Parts: sequence; C-alpha cells; structure tokens
Amino acid sequence: MSLADTLASLLEREDRLVFGELTLSRDPHGVFSARHRVDAEPTTSLEPIDSVAALREIAKYDSAGAFRPLKTAPGLRSGWCTETPCPREFLRRLDAIYPGLFATWVAYDRDALAPVPLRGTLGRQTGMYRFAGTITDEMAHRLQAELCAPGCLRRITWPIDANNGGHARVEASADEIPLLCTEACTFAVTRARELAKEAYDQANSAGTPQG
Repeated sequence: MSLADTLASLLEREDRLVFGELTLSRDPHGVFSARHRVDAEPTTSLEPIDSVAALREIAKYDSAGAFRPLKTAPGLRSGWCTETPCPREFLRRLDAIYPGLFATWVAYDRDALAPVPLRGTLGRQTGMYRFAGTITDEMAHRLQAELCAPGCLRRITWPIDANNGGHARVEASADEIPLLCTEACTFAVTRARELAKEAYDQANSAGTPQG
C-alpha cells in the first residue's frame, strides 16, 4: 500500500485526525482537507491554499511573521485551509508543512524505522562538533527538557545510548498521527556541543589560579 493510500485509509469520510498543529479531515464527498487546529470549527471564512509552493511559504513563518527555521516548532499561522480530492496531492501538501513526517510515522508504526541513539548521532560528528559527544546523561536530559520539549512538536523516540531503553514506544492512536523524532536534529547537536563546552570551560576555570 502506498503512503497516499495509507493516508486515505486513515481518513475515513467525516473523520478527523490531529497532525501536529493541523486538523485533517475528509468530507462526505471524499475531499481531503487540512487546516490549523484553531480553525477546526471556523466561525469565519479561511484563505484557500491550493498549491504546495504556497503551503511551503506558510510553513516558513510563524503567526507573528518570524522565520521558522524548524518546521516542527509550534506557532504555525492559522487562517487558511487546503482541500483536494486526490490523496497523493493531499500527501504532497502535508509534506509542505511537515516534510516527510507522515512517511516517518508509517515506517515507525510498521517497525521499519529504528530510532537512533543520541550517542550514535553525536559519535558521527566531525570538526568542532565532535566535542558534543562528551556530554553526560544529565546534560542529555537537560537538552531534551530545555530545547526539545518546548521548541518542537515532535515526540522523541530515541534513547540516549544503545543500552538505554529510552522513551516508551509511541503507539497508534484513533485520532492522531504523531510527529516523531527518531534521531536528534542539528539543533540538538548544536545544543549538545554548547552544553559540553560550558562544562569544559567551567571545569577549567575552576582549576585556574586567580592572580
């Protein structure tokens, strides 16, 4: 079954699914629709968006007009709706908002995608980012709590290391297609390096004689 067919099977007519900050639905005529969750029960008309390119533009900026370097950060602007009767086109439009994340969920749900331990990701870094691999488990938990949890809608599935059970497996839900994080992103790698450097600098300054 193709990804588009899988998406269509999940969205039975008149059903709704949460996908990040989106509400997905399919009307009695088989037309697929995506809109911001705050517009799930719109009281005013919504701007119709009919192209992948236009949706990519929407995904670039938050509700205040600020650039969104991370597409899964909260703050996607509302006030629009995209509709199509074609499941393949609908999937393309969802990928414009959340690139590849429906495919990630399907692969994970089918046990065809294994989360990558954080230390595996950090161990592949080169140059100045090699230092990121020196973080402690405590720093890794701090990274998740301070960077990932408030700044990203994805649900972390990766463990800190291969010997750590990590997060509980995300199970399928009747009303949601979860956004998953199966490997630490570049933002997490950068923050890991910062935490490692802070610890290194503190340890060395503590041992430096004061004159």
